[in-house]
Amino acid sequence: MLALLPPSTASAQFYDLDGAYHCLTTEDAACEKELRDQPRPAAPSTAPTLDQIIAKVRARQLGPRDTALLEKSAADHDPRAVEVLAWCKLNGIGMPADALGAFWLYGQAAELGVANARQNQIAIYESRLTSDQRQQVLLRQQSR
Repeated sequence: MLALLPPSTASAQFYDLDGAYHCLTTEDAACEKELRDQPRPAAPSTAPTLDQIIAKVRARQLGPRDTALLEKSAADHDPRAVEVLAWCKLNGIGMPADALGAFWLYGQAAELGVANARQNQIAIYESRLTSDQRQQVLLRQQSR
């Protein structure tokens, strides 16, 4: 029964590879222009992660770019970023020390649910703020 069927021909796709490799094997102005005109892939993001920034804070090697990313994350209400930025301000890591700025950031961290942030804020008030800064805090809290 199978002998009666006509022989089937294998279907194959044939094409000329010379055109595909023409630009690789010979100099051609049209090929070079085409290569120049092709869109370039976007550079991969090299922004550090928050964990990488925290490692730099621990090593006291926070750079301006890291600081800017940390401040942006804190402005976006990332609780960890707010707490880390408060620590940096308190200890002058990557920026001038600013106990009052750290006090306010720890307050923000406490509002965002960061554990021990309120205790850190109280400790700063009691031990790191000047009497003038304490007065500023009291006046600001009374105006709320």
